[in-house]
Amino acid sequence: MTDQKYLFDLVLENTGRRVLSKIEVPEYITQNLRFPLWDWQKEALQYFLAFDDPEFEYEKPLNDPSHLLFNMATGTGKTLLMACLMLYYYQKGHRNFLFFVNQNNIVDKTENNFCDPNHNKYLFAENIVLDGKTVKIKKVETFSDNSDDIQIKFTSIHKLHNDIYTVRENAVYLEDLQNKDIVMLADEAHHLNADTKKKKNEAEELGLEFMEELKEGASQKDIEKSWENTVMNKILKKGRTIQEKKNNNVLLEFTATVPKDESVQEKYREKTIFKFDLEAFLKAGYTKEINLISSSFDKKRRIVQALLFHWYRHKIALKNSIPNFKPVILFRSKTIAESEADYQEFLDIIENLTSKDFDFLLSIEEKITEGKEIYQKGQSRIQGIVSFLEKNDISFQEVIEFLQYNFSEKHCIITNSKDKGAKGPRGADKTTPEQDKLLNSLEDKNNHIRAIFTVQRLTEGWDVLNLYDIVRLYTGRDEGKEASGKRKAGSSTTSEVQLIGRGVRYFPFAYNDHDKRKRKFDGDLEHEMRILEELYFHSDNDERYIDELKRALKEQKLIQDNKKIKTFSLKSFFQESDFYKEIKIFVNEKLENPKRKKKTLEEIQADWEFSHAIKKERTKEEQVGIGDKDKKDKTLYKSEMQEGKTEKKYLSDFERHLVLKALHAHGRKAGSLLSFERLKEELDIQSKEEILKKELFGGLSLNVILPKGEAWENVSGGQKISILLAFFGQVENEMKAFSRPHIGSEFFPEKLSTFFEEPKEKSILEEDENKRLEEELLQKNWYVLNGFHGTGEEINLINSLKNHMGNLEEKYEEVYLLRNEEVYKIFSFEDGKGFQPDFLLFLKTKEKKLSYQIFIEPKGGQFSDNEGGFQNSKEGWKEQFLQKISEKYGKENILKEEGKDYLLFGLPLYNEKQKGGFEKEFSSLYEKE
Repeated sequence: MTDQKYLFDLVLENTGRRVLSKIEVPEYITQNLRFPLWDWQKEALQYFLAFDDPEFEYEKPLNDPSHLLFNMATGTGKTLLMACLMLYYYQKGHRNFLFFVNQNNIVDKTENNFCDPNHNKYLFAENIVLDGKTVKIKKVETFSDNSDDIQIKFTSIHKLHNDIYTVRENAVYLEDLQNKDIVMLADEAHHLNADTKKKKNEAEELGLEFMEELKEGASQKDIEKSWENTVMNKILKKGRTIQEKKNNNVLLEFTATVPKDESVQEKYREKTIFKFDLEAFLKAGYTKEINLISSSFDKKRRIVQALLFHWYRHKIALKNSIPNFKPVILFRSKTIAESEADYQEFLDIIENLTSKDFDFLLSIEEKITEGKEIYQKGQSRIQGIVSFLEKNDISFQEVIEFLQYNFSEKHCIITNSKDKGAKGPRGADKTTPEQDKLLNSLEDKNNHIRAIFTVQRLTEGWDVLNLYDIVRLYTGRDEGKEASGKRKAGSSTTSEVQLIGRGVRYFPFAYNDHDKRKRKFDGDLEHEMRILEELYFHSDNDERYIDELKRALKEQKLIQDNKKIKTFSLKSFFQESDFYKEIKIFVNEKLENPKRKKKTLEEIQADWEFSHAIKKERTKEEQVGIGDKDKKDKTLYKSEMQEGKTEKKYLSDFERHLVLKALHAHGRKAGSLLSFERLKEELDIQSKEEILKKELFGGLSLNVILPKGEAWENVSGGQKISILLAFFGQVENEMKAFSRPHIGSEFFPEKLSTFFEEPKEKSILEEDENKRLEEELLQKNWYVLNGFHGTGEEINLINSLKNHMGNLEEKYEEVYLLRNEEVYKIFSFEDGKGFQPDFLLFLKTKEKKLSYQIFIEPKGGQFSDNEGGFQNSKEGWKEQFLQKISEKYGKENILKEEGKDYLLFGLPLYNEKQKGGFEKEFSSLYEKE
């Protein structure tokens, strides 16, 4: 192993990216989960499965236990990945699982996720079925040798240490653990490295030093010092330095942050099986954008400002029909005593709000500091709120009534409960189990909490999607210096950065055809819905503090120096040209489908009828007349099904794993309406279990015709699968009647200026390759935008097109390539589904008054189908639509407008590794016929 390569690098080299991308996550995993996997979770499992394949070539001691690290950002769904791996190792024969972390509240939260089917974040399917049998998840204190279920012990490092080193009734003894094979799941694993980080001259033996109970008030340092020795040496390695026989233990670590200490980095280089850190997560667009609002407001006005943001988000979500949207504000105080005082002051402010409390909006420009960076746009957002109030003639009294109801005491929570059942570190915030449950289910539509008051209870291990404002209620800072003299963020600032790290998790919502789980408005910063994907941190405008906070955020990669607001517009020469003034751009629109028959699933249920006959195997015995051509064969015995009986069944009468297997088989087909993503969209569901409810597919009957004398109990699994496949086939056919409520119209002409006259602001990451290509394109007259910023595949496309531009310019009088900055959209003829082609190429002939409008769409390899193309992928509909545009409006099918002729062409999707079809079609634009 070289010093520079991580384990995931070796897996990629050994397997190959193409082969790796085709590794299927086993159905026994996906069918037993409540939620679908995100792309990166699937990719993490592909790396893991490739590594765990016996054919993977990797040198390691033969008998050593498995030890892997998943380095994944907060919000990427590490816990769901743990659930997948638990199912995987169960299937391999493991029954004993140990989950541990450094904080009790994280233990409790994860316990709910794994063991409480009624919890809104429960991860497994209602019934876990493996190899045809139902498997339960059992929370245990000690592992039994007689259980065939998943046994999982939840603990903190503090408790685990004491269970091992002290003798108590029902405690987990070290000897017992060392005699079993255990899969350990270590969350927040960056705490696991006290021993690794020790300096060489610190020679004390941790095992001897900590062979005693950790007291209740033990320091975090002592707890962490015991962790690595307890887990690594005593449990994982079973107390043996050398593994003389096969050790089947497994340690799977999960962390968002690997400590920067060189020895820790080196330790994990050969254990990191997958990396999708915060920088990659942010860049992929699956987080909120951070905004810092610093002002000279006093505490009360900072609170009112945050409340106004809350009200505005609520109105925008309501206006755009986003269901179950409830933004949450977190108010942070410096000490517990201050938090209690701030909480009482807040309740008093709410109770006594008047219109005068909003007077500060009149002089907002003088009060709020706004920088040029993307993460300092507070002033313009507040001006947008003021404009919204005026435009819609909304009085402050209406706002006040909303706030007084939604922020009454019952809708608030303070994390320093005096209840005897409250838990928390000594001297810190404490919460009750009931409060923890509320804090860990804030997105639930039945959760009434809108405001949280805390000190530092929620800085780690807190899962929340709908936190939108963090308000710092105190002033001052505690910045320090390192030994080298370098400035170092104080503990308070570090905690605030951790809170911001929790809050950037994205709240998913649907908008047009965008991915509901990622940001949609980086290309349209002024869109009113942009505020639904922004997290705001409100503080005073102490310049030294703001500088300290920004540096700390940059160190954690939460904000990036190279992220900028960039304005794109047409080059002036093009705007002044006759071509721009005279040319028409052809567009179409989404229309109601006039042939739509059924509107809802209820209508399907009303006239639903499904029958399926189970046939006995037919047998026939004949006597063949040999040598006598005129003699017919004589049938000696013939058995055919003659009579039967019909039994009415529902999905609940079938084994759940068979139902899901049949549904999965249909859903895997490209474009299937029964894929989970499509079903979520069509039926507004969040889990596979909901599909089986009586209000949905569970309410559709199946008339099964059995042979005479046959009992339902004797119907085989294969026969049931056949019934279910036919059932879901009919369901899909019926659904097509209401799943296509729209169609795309014929194309019609518009002025080019309708779409491309106004400049467009975008949030971008400045990258060297983009900047180099932009400088080159600014010198080309065929490229008509004053800037360029695109994905790697878009860069590949431009580099490929450059080699053909000379050919086009020889044949055509005018050649213009336009980057569509998310302003021009076309709609599929078949179902009205829309997309925005990334590029438009305009060509004008020299002799005839004929112009071409050509649609070009690059697409990354991650979207390809199993053959490497796109026809059978989820993006295949775009390629099919573009092909239909060519068939309708290309070649002889000329469109005429104002004495000019037009042809429209849609080229195949461009991919650098599969560009043969694209280049062949593109070359036909200039090659002689």
